[in-house]
Amino acid sequence: MIVDLAPRFLSWDEVDPTRHPFDPSSAAQVVGLLGPAQCVPRRPEVSVAGPVMSAWDDGEGELWADAMSHALAERYGQWAVGWRWAPDEGDFDGGPVGSWCCPQHSITSPEETLARVVAALCEWRAWLESLAGWFDAYPLEPAVSADQQIPWEQAAGI
Repeated sequence: MIVDLAPRFLSWDEVDPTRHPFDPSSAAQVVGLLGPAQCVPRRPEVSVAGPVMSAWDDGEGELWADAMSHALAERYGQWAVGWRWAPDEGDFDGGPVGSWCCPQHSITSPEETLARVVAALCEWRAWLESLAGWFDAYPLEPAVSADQQIPWEQAAGI
């Protein structure tokens, strides 16, 4: 696993939506202009449970998804790598994004794949904005000691 692409290692400063502007209405256009959008791989037409698909998923598929993550992070900031943080057994397990799973399930045609990237990016951003709203509604008091801050951050899932 490449740590700089793993969303669970992001700090709040890296994902705080107030620090990183994002316009969801232009996301499809921006994603379509990124380098990886010009070379979406074709998923092999084989069983998803077979060794050929597994090798493609771990190879070409993952390399493309990693390249897209790097391109999104370069364009929007490191927060954007969370677009692949799926709830179940996806690229990065345990996250809030249902629009993307993993290359073997999410890469199809170039148009559909890029639409999934955009949907996942916007879904991730909406979740961050929701989380920021909860932080605003329930702020950590300045007088709280460092040992109390850790459980607060763990409860928030950051």
